[in-house]
Amino acid sequence: MKKIMLSGLFFLWVNGLFAQSEIFFRDDFSNNDNNWYLFDNANGAAKMLSSTFYLSHKRKTSSWRYWNTVYVNTLKNFSVEARIKQVKGVSNYGYGIAWGATGWRNSYHFTVSSNGMFSVWGYKNEKYKEFKTWTSNSAIKPMGQYNTLSVSKKGNQYIFYINKQKVYQMNYQKTYGEYYGFVLGRDMVCQTDYFLVKQKQETLDIVVGAENGNKKKNLGSGINSAHSEIAPIISPDGQSLYVARKGHPSNIGTKKEYDVWVVHKKKDGTWGKLQHLGAPINNEGDNLVIAISADGNSMMLEGVYKPDGSYLNDQGISIAHRTNSGWAIPTEIKIKNFYNLNEYESYCPSADRKVLIMSIQRNDAYGVKDLYVSFLQSDGSYSTPKNMGTDINTVFNDGTPFLASDNKTLYFYSYGHKGFGSADIFVSKRLDNTWTNWSKPKNMGSKINSNEWDTYYSVSAKGDYAYVVSAENSLGNEDIFQIKLVDDAKPAPVVLIKGTVLDKKTRKAIYANIVYEDLETKETVATASSDLRTGEYKIILPSGHLYGIVAEAKGYMSISENIDLRTLRDYKEVQKNLLITPIEVGEVIQLNNVFFESASAMMISSSYAELNRLVRLLQQNPSIQIELSGHTQSGGEANYLIGLSEQRVEAVKRYLVNKGIAAERIKGFGYGDTRPIVTSGDLSLNRRVEFKIVGK
Repeated sequence: MKKIMLSGLFFLWVNGLFAQSEIFFRDDFSNNDNNWYLFDNANGAAKMLSSTFYLSHKRKTSSWRYWNTVYVNTLKNFSVEARIKQVKGVSNYGYGIAWGATGWRNSYHFTVSSNGMFSVWGYKNEKYKEFKTWTSNSAIKPMGQYNTLSVSKKGNQYIFYINKQKVYQMNYQKTYGEYYGFVLGRDMVCQTDYFLVKQKQETLDIVVGAENGNKKKNLGSGINSAHSEIAPIISPDGQSLYVARKGHPSNIGTKKEYDVWVVHKKKDGTWGKLQHLGAPINNEGDNLVIAISADGNSMMLEGVYKPDGSYLNDQGISIAHRTNSGWAIPTEIKIKNFYNLNEYESYCPSADRKVLIMSIQRNDAYGVKDLYVSFLQSDGSYSTPKNMGTDINTVFNDGTPFLASDNKTLYFYSYGHKGFGSADIFVSKRLDNTWTNWSKPKNMGSKINSNEWDTYYSVSAKGDYAYVVSAENSLGNEDIFQIKLVDDAKPAPVVLIKGTVLDKKTRKAIYANIVYEDLETKETVATASSDLRTGEYKIILPSGHLYGIVAEAKGYMSISENIDLRTLRDYKEVQKNLLITPIEVGEVIQLNNVFFESASAMMISSSYAELNRLVRLLQQNPSIQIELSGHTQSGGEANYLIGLSEQRVEAVKRYLVNKGIAAERIKGFGYGDTRPIVTSGDLSLNRRVEFKIVGK
């Protein structure tokens, strides 16, 4: 959410486009193109005349600051310089330059006095700190004469100069505010004829093709209104869009805070009208969706709910599950050692829920809000947030993260990376599994970004369209826009697999848990569940891996399927029904994910996940006895094929026995190529290992 905060001081804004795109800022005060705030009242005054900026502090106490907004990456080297003189007032109070401020609560100052003293001081979290106490120095010129003051950040040091002479050096202090300017002590008038901020310019790195792509399109009055619409989350299948809307009369509570609304795509591909989602998803607090599962049966939300569904606080996340009667009351998901020093936050889980990215402010933040990452723990909580590093984070606000279904393409807004003004949306790719090593963020271009507030970003599994928030050309406040993505902005391809879990014998729909595993790393990628009523399921699998898919239900034997996405180049949707077999004598189950080296009984390690499930089945049903059967593809001498299939059966039996299953519960036979299941087409399907329940 957007907020501009005033603290009782004058905040003098410079045009955001100039400041953010240039970084190098100079003002000789020949005009007021940089929009310094000019005023004259009982407390002070600021005016420009003949290339001079006249500053007056009329109060008899304290100090007064005159700010301009300059976006400087203070993690890198920079310098601030001004030529300023006192022309009237007390001589034993300081005047000078101020930088890196978010207001007086966090600010740094380098001041001199007309009686020949200088000091370096500031505030951190409203607490005064003096880095260099008042010290005399002969380089300082008296009342009526200009002093050139400068501070340079070089590496981890601040170096201070008066009239080109070095007078002090200290360790760099965390500096992340965008306010730069002047400070005047009590009862004085000063003049300055230039103000300068230097930093090596960054290039504006834009997504390839973005400037020639389509413009973002306002989704119109069916979705947008005179109210504020933010936080769009598109369902992985691209058919439902969840939006947070503020101020609408249908919202819950007297303050009409943000509530969750939803709109579904019609058969002709157009969107319908937003519908209020009601309780218990909505309550009197701010309610925002941060993710919807591929099957649409689980929803993660920003904020924490009380057990009765009422509002507890904004700091944290919750999850709700769909039931036969609607959505259940959301329950909190714990994040270990969680705290947030900022009033605002945003979150995004990965598609498999194993990773949670959040925008919060903590003690180790490089600036204000940074992006942090946490990992799912065995107890269902997330680990202590870990800062994602300076590839992503800047000294300014970085937020509204969205991790695409490929689990490596990250979209987020930033005020600190090179952009078009205000908050811009960027994209970056994860380079390894540390989650702190990312490609250089690319600006999404002027078709999405503007000099207005451009934040939030969501893209479906297909990766064709993005949904963003912008205040540019809106119907009221912030609106939801859609834009077709150019190739360089798209995530890596994934497969959306959908189907129905069915009883193999009756073909009735079954409620089941669905587990998908990486057969090469032997890790569970994620879990899902089929619909309680229809048995339908949807899952998303990123490219580059060989997967096993298993449906598990009480009283049934799971039958695994596999899908090879190691060479996937484009998005695909696959229809795959999952058949599960009741645990009954005589039922035959094919071990689809048991693999052997070619013409060998040497088992491939990707088979272990499948066999471990069979071990669990036999452990949970100690009376079951099974008969293993091995089969080969045709194309060899009969005795050789029989022998090979027997060796493979023996390898499976040996694995089960080594896992603690009694050998007498397992029989085994090899049939070579004598029992094919197909006689044409893909004959490799005949190469298999099965087991049959022969006793219970």
